[in-house]
Amino acid sequence: MSGSVRLEDGNLGELVITADGAFRATRADHERTGRIDPALIRRVLAGAGQAPAPAPDGTPAAARRLTIQGQPGQPDRQWTDGTDAALPAAAATLVALLDQALGEPAAPAALPPVLARTEPAVGAARSAAAVGTVAGRAAYALVEEGGAFGLTALDDAAPLGGSDADAGLAPTAVALGEAGGRSLFAVGSTDGSVQVWDAATGRVAHGTTGGEGAQAVAALVCRDIPVAFSAGQSGDLRAVRADDGRVLGTLPTGGQGATALRAAHCAGVDLLAAASPDGTVRVWDAGTGELMHLLVGHRGEVAALAVLTLGNQAVLASAGQDRRIRLWDLATGQSVAELDGHTGTVTGLAFTTLDDRPVLASCALDGTVRTWDVYDGRPLHGWPAGEWLTGLAAVEGLLYTGDETGRITVWEAATGRPAAAAAVPAGRPGSPLAALAAGTLHGRPVLAAGFGDGSVAVWDAPTGGQLLDLPGEGGPVHTLDLTADLLLCGTVAGAVRSHRLADGGALPLPVPHAGPVAGIAFTPGEQPLLASAGRDGALSVRDAATGADSRRFATGRGPFTALAATVAGGQPILATAGEDLTVRLWHAGSGAAGPVCAGLPRPAEAVAFAEIGGRPVVIAGAGDGTVLVWDVQDGSRTAELTGGGAAVRAVVGREFDGEALLAAGDAAGTLRLWHLSSATLLNEAALDGTPLAIELDEAGLRIVTPSGAVTL
Repeated sequence: MSGSVRLEDGNLGELVITADGAFRATRADHERTGRIDPALIRRVLAGAGQAPAPAPDGTPAAARRLTIQGQPGQPDRQWTDGTDAALPAAAATLVALLDQALGEPAAPAALPPVLARTEPAVGAARSAAAVGTVAGRAAYALVEEGGAFGLTALDDAAPLGGSDADAGLAPTAVALGEAGGRSLFAVGSTDGSVQVWDAATGRVAHGTTGGEGAQAVAALVCRDIPVAFSAGQSGDLRAVRADDGRVLGTLPTGGQGATALRAAHCAGVDLLAAASPDGTVRVWDAGTGELMHLLVGHRGEVAALAVLTLGNQAVLASAGQDRRIRLWDLATGQSVAELDGHTGTVTGLAFTTLDDRPVLASCALDGTVRTWDVYDGRPLHGWPAGEWLTGLAAVEGLLYTGDETGRITVWEAATGRPAAAAAVPAGRPGSPLAALAAGTLHGRPVLAAGFGDGSVAVWDAPTGGQLLDLPGEGGPVHTLDLTADLLLCGTVAGAVRSHRLADGGALPLPVPHAGPVAGIAFTPGEQPLLASAGRDGALSVRDAATGADSRRFATGRGPFTALAATVAGGQPILATAGEDLTVRLWHAGSGAAGPVCAGLPRPAEAVAFAEIGGRPVVIAGAGDGTVLVWDVQDGSRTAELTGGGAAVRAVVGREFDGEALLAAGDAAGTLRLWHLSSATLLNEAALDGTPLAIELDEAGLRIVTPSGAVTL
């Protein structure tokens, strides 16, 4: 494409696509960038047709306007809703891209990731604080907006630890807790990561990475251990045990992440191939971590990989945006064939066998499927199979393709004709298919598909009977892989999901939130947990001391705005506040939903538990200064207190000699203290800074602001 395309939508924002395929989506102070495949803009330009020249300056702003400029041999064109030149139907693709780019990362996607990929979001960091103990001393943790953190004693302000000014954190939430005989300090960040340190020694205890965007995944049983490999749009490649989530290590990609992964077993060697955004492909011995080959030749991003094992030999196929398929001998790392024929980005590769000869099948955004003889590189067949083909899998002489409409079609690999006698999986009409993968379960071939709404389905290939229908979790699907009894899924929003193929049961993986962390908290007690809530609507819970037994609960109730934790009746309980103007209670061990506390006039940024009159209550401070209190057991409201109009940033409740007090600090720097049972305001004080955390005990009120702690 030459020139530029601009869509202005009074409700959604503005989208600008430049000649190199880069796009920028903006709305008010919200901006996201990314890249599109040329196929997307070709469809828009082909369907736009002719229109009048751009309207002169001073034309009243319209709800929607499309402007195309700088196209060779074409005048600049403009369409404006409400005029004789209303937006053409082809503009719907741009509207979908704009809406998708500016939406929540985990929201359903109308376009498959191979067509449009948004760069990972960078949320706004903010100072955060928490009160707890460090090595037996009452202390507070303060994380500055710029990334530095400090641990300080509450009684005499003695420094207990900290970081350099350039620690590199982008904090959104912080917590202090005790676990395994250690004081722990946890920080949630804008990129969805959670990091935990030993507060006394400063050593990292455990945590997750984050901010790496769309995840490419591969599954492999390596030395009898099920391993999940994943890599995002930046950072290195990670390996974790797929059965218990234990981290095994990383493989270096030069910080580039990976666009596609493929694992295979050949001649006693576990192979892992990873394609980088620059078109190179790295191949490792997955068992030892040794880099075997760096394959160079593609001119553009590689979108698809496939491995064929022939006795003691292995052949890797790679393809992507340069439209050329390359075959590599993995014994030598040499290119053995270059296959040309596609006129769009190649999105799927799969090996099969015809007449005892290995055959490679490919599909692309040009809407065609092609087959190739592996031994001599000859093209065998090519046929139109739709428009934007986004996934391909091979099962016993049949080829399965998926497209941007969510449809799955079955073809005879030998002839290219529709397989009339084959069972056709239902697909997911209305949600784009993002990935297809084939495997076996109990000796029978199965087919798995992932969709733009985040759902994953598995069918018995011979009968077409559906075996699994897993709901969306962690964002739109980006990639899939199957091995043994394992289904692995990487999402566009940065999550990695692991499921048992037999029953769909979720397996624990230490993955980040798909977006900023809204709250983080430790549960007290003998078996403490660390919980985090994200803007993605997910709750993550893990063993506080080790990070093991990681569990992720997709609640479907986000985005969350705050989190608190307690133990009530011997059970670990979480409270989340959300943009749906509720506070919801959850069992931290199982994710089971409890009472819903309603009535917030604005979303709450601060939540806390307290025990009043022998019963646990949950307190929430709303964005308009209102403070509400509910009974934990049944969710009934027990108090409503009116603030000064500014958002509440910290709350705490405590009972002294039968009298309950509640304190709240707001974004205007005002602290208020109420007698809870009578809702009487006892005191109001101006502070030198925004209250980030409050401690209320016999010694008085201690408030942590960005400049430190003060006592009232």
